[in-house]
Amino acid sequence: MEYQYKCRITAWDFFRLTMRQTYRSMAGMCNLVFTVAMILLTAKFWSQSEEVLQVLMLIGCLLFPVIQPAAIYAKARRQAAAVPQDVQLTFDEKGLLVTTGGERQHLPWNRLRVTKQPGMVLVLSGAGSGYMLTNRVLGADREAFWSFVQSKVEQNR
Repeated sequence: MEYQYKCRITAWDFFRLTMRQTYRSMAGMCNLVFTVAMILLTAKFWSQSEEVLQVLMLIGCLLFPVIQPAAIYAKARRQAAAVPQDVQLTFDEKGLLVTTGGERQHLPWNRLRVTKQPGMVLVLSGAGSGYMLTNRVLGADREAFWSFVQSKVEQNR
């Protein structure tokens, strides 16, 4: 069996992945607690504070729900611009064949890990490197593809 995809990653894909990882971690919980505490403190002390302190309290309230996601999206745009858009991924019985710009690299199944995220499958080939296949790219055969890669990685572990 063989699956072949052209990898097309957008800034929105990077943004969704990063936001999900951030807000499902302990840091995300701390962000939530900080934001709630800032809103409560701002409501309690707003009328007693000078303008400079009010501005700082407002920034504190907006830090994690507005400013951090905007910064993450800006970073995601830079990441998407740096990713080559002509990457062809071919999954077969031997592993993953990556073709980009005329260069080819074969990665055997024992060097790969796969994880399923909402809306995408991540194929990890090393520390911090891998390939993102969104449901948009996978299309109708995403469940069959997931079963295939998961079984191949398990067999070669």
